[in-house]
Amino acid sequence: MNSASAVFSHIPGFVWAILAFILIMGLLQSRDQWMSKSRLKLVPMIWLAYGAWGVVGSFGPSAGAILPWVCGLIAGQMLVRRSGWPGTCHFDSARNLFFVPGSWLPLALMMGIFLAKFAVGMSTALHPELLNTPAFASSFSALFGAFGGAFLGRSRNILNCSTSSMIEGQFETS
Repeated sequence: MNSASAVFSHIPGFVWAILAFILIMGLLQSRDQWMSKSRLKLVPMIWLAYGAWGVVGSFGPSAGAILPWVCGLIAGQMLVRRSGWPGTCHFDSARNLFFVPGSWLPLALMMGIFLAKFAVGMSTALHPELLNTPAFASSFSALFGAFGGAFLGRSRNILNCSTSSMIEGQFETS
C-alpha cells in the first residue's frame, strides 16, 4: 500500500460525510435562491461554530488560539461587508424572503474551512509537536476566524437589503 492510500485509509467515515454535505450545500448556493431571515442568521452561526470547534478542538481554549480567531473573524467580516458581496440581493416584504444571487464563493469558503480543518488534523497526526507551535496555532485560528467572518459579513450584507429595499420603496412612493 502506498503512503497516500495508507493516509486516506485512516480518515474516519464522518469526514467524508462532512465533505459530501459541504459539496451539496455549496452546489445549492451556486443557484439564485430565496432565503428566510432565520436561515440567513443560522448559516454563519454553523460555520462560526465549525471554525471555533476546529480551533478549540485542535489548540484548546487558550488566548493564543482564541485571539487570532477573533481577529480573523473581524477581518473576514469587515472585508466582505466592504466588498458588498453578494451584490444584487433584495428583500420581498410580501413573502418576507431575501433574494440571494447564486455564487460559487460560498462553496470555496466552505471548502476552505474543511481543508483547513483537514490540514490541521493531518499535520498534527503526522507531527504532533506542531500543536505546541504558536505560529501554527495562531495562523490556522486566524484562518478559521476569517472564513467564519466572511459568512457573517455576507449574511449581514443580505439582511441589510431589507433596510435598503424599504428605504428605496419609501422614495419610490413619494
